[in-house]
Amino acid sequence: MKRATSTPDTKRFFYRGFQSNLRREWLDKFGGVKLFRDNFRVRPYGETKDVAFDWLSLGNRKATNPAGIAKEDGGWRVEPENVAGAVKISRLTNVNFEDKSSREGLQENKTFQILKRVLTAIINLFENDRATIAREMAAYDDVKFGPERDKKTAEKLAKKILANSRDKKIRAGKKDANGDQSPPPTEEETQLDQEKEILAGEIERQEEEIEKLKEEQKILRGLASSGIVLASFSHDLSKLNDVLSSRVDKLKKLLLERIAEDEYAGIEDRRNPFAQLEKFKKQDAKMQNWLNFSLGAARKDKRKRKRLFLKTYFSDIKNDWSTVFEYRGINLDISDIQEIDLRVFEIDFDSIFNNLFINSIDAFNISTFDRGRLITVKTITTPKEIVIDYYDNGPGLSADIEKPEIIFEAMFTTKRNEHTGEEIGTGLGMWLVKSIVDENDGTTKLLFPENGFGLRISFPIKYKR
Repeated sequence: MKRATSTPDTKRFFYRGFQSNLRREWLDKFGGVKLFRDNFRVRPYGETKDVAFDWLSLGNRKATNPAGIAKEDGGWRVEPENVAGAVKISRLTNVNFEDKSSREGLQENKTFQILKRVLTAIINLFENDRATIAREMAAYDDVKFGPERDKKTAEKLAKKILANSRDKKIRAGKKDANGDQSPPPTEEETQLDQEKEILAGEIERQEEEIEKLKEEQKILRGLASSGIVLASFSHDLSKLNDVLSSRVDKLKKLLLERIAEDEYAGIEDRRNPFAQLEKFKKQDAKMQNWLNFSLGAARKDKRKRKRLFLKTYFSDIKNDWSTVFEYRGINLDISDIQEIDLRVFEIDFDSIFNNLFINSIDAFNISTFDRGRLITVKTITTPKEIVIDYYDNGPGLSADIEKPEIIFEAMFTTKRNEHTGEEIGTGLGMWLVKSIVDENDGTTKLLFPENGFGLRISFPIKYKR
């Protein structure tokens, strides 16, 4: 019986929980192997705090073979403090046992020695049984959790190596208390230290990369869930989309059968049903535009790599955004798009430019400059790459951003609630832009026009057909 367990051992060997303080009290009171003859206790065998407590010499067995319970070769031995048991004999059937003259205990004769060997062998059966199960559990634990433990050990070792390396550099050249300067390390020691430091540094960098990938995975799971939900409702939304284009005209036609539109001439719009219908029609057009945009983003053909003609693509995306841009007074200039094509995923391009458009709209909303709102997209081709330049004439990057490249990091945002100052942006837009460009072997470079924001996206020529 265990007196206490550690958390790692409890998980590894599936120990049942118990209150260690109560278990210790019980073992201190009832532990040890007690001997009874004709139901009367024979002292001092198994007596707590007595030399005869360990009369079977279990402690010596443990000392000569201190193997762990899960050792592959076996040999685990129980400690005397973890055993509780009783042995019952009788004067009538065990006549070869002789009492000591003090009437305490039995004579250490051959019969008594055989009894001890028999009891030790019985205990050994329990030990082997327990150790066999423990080895199987340990093997299972090593398969399931061993790599994770090794990883944590490697991380600790890497940190230790780097810390020792820093300490050596600090101590180098310093004199000890006697004024003696420590001898410089040999070339072999220096090389070994350098190799250790390189390995430790690489482990640390790998760990940072893994943490970034885990964070990206969480973000992508959220985005994927949104896409799945949108796709699952696409059929119902497409039906709603069809209705939006005609429902106001049908209602107006029914009204005109009863009343003439001229009857409301000169009446204010809020009391004019025909004026309200026109307002509804504009709102439906906005809704229809957003539905077309959302449903188009989830189209299956956009998730296949294909030839994408940039002139046609930007013309289509301008139409998709036309209602939004018109409502916000934004002009999208795509007049400088060349007749070139790339073999890419269309959905990737959608993610890039939809996020850029959203950022520009948010920038225009907080802008205090009195000038026409303009977004410009142009293309440039070189012998090695295809370049797409994106500009808006908004307020540009916030002056609070000391390192502009930080905008490409996940979860970074400057969008805040104007009343509370709380962050309200997702911090994913520019991270997605850079991630998608990087995934396609491209590069992103911030441009700094005189007014507004600029970004250059370059793809290697291999993507051109």
